[in-house]
Amino acid sequence: MLAGLTALIVLAVIPPADRGETGAWLIRDAVAIERLFPLFGFGIALALVGRRAALIAALLWAIGIALGFTFRIELMAALQQLPGAITHHFLTMPISAIAIGATLALGRWSRPALIVPAGFVLGVMYALSVKLSDPSYGGRPWVFLAGIGLGVWLIGAVYLVLRSWQARWFEIAGRIVGSWLVAIGLLYGGVALMGGKLKPKNADPSTAASENAPAADAAVPEADAFPSFGAPPPAAPPGSKKPDFQP
Repeated sequence: MLAGLTALIVLAVIPPADRGETGAWLIRDAVAIERLFPLFGFGIALALVGRRAALIAALLWAIGIALGFTFRIELMAALQQLPGAITHHFLTMPISAIAIGATLALGRWSRPALIVPAGFVLGVMYALSVKLSDPSYGGRPWVFLAGIGLGVWLIGAVYLVLRSWQARWFEIAGRIVGSWLVAIGLLYGGVALMGGKLKPKNADPSTAASENAPAADAAVPEADAFPSFGAPPPAAPPGSKKPDFQP
């Protein structure tokens, strides 16, 4: 756990030109909060269920990683039918956040059953998000492996810390984090789905000008509306320089 944190700190202090392709991606994209928050919630959920359920969910997460990487083209073809999917990383973040958030927020009784499919969904979406942000030419495997290693490290670190330090308030904290994840997923996903409908409609310039004409006329005061300011300066003759304003 400390080795992974030390590696990230070292990468952060290295000049950007010396980080290399994989190191630059780790600092720029891999540690983005929208990608790590569902993994953080998954680590909490694993710590709040029994060991057997946690082991099965972790195994399903790994299977989801493999299937998400193998069938990423088919998955993107299916998700692109949703509005705003292409411009929002194929909605990988809201889908992951809602799946993990619901597992945490619904409480301890339903969590052992929900964490298994949620882990699978998270694995598929995480593999897709890592490949979508992969900057390597030709898809070299190092970036993808670094992203999976980061995910394993974060989930394992959260799980081990919470398992070793049991507290009664963990259940309440887990449900709060779950509600945050669900809210973030719904807000982000809703904005992505409604993005096209939220854009202002293009108005006809002639119509807009005619509609705004009364308001524009009303915004210009009459010449005698403010007599204390004196009369406006006379208009400059055509072709002559406009006189400077005199108070």
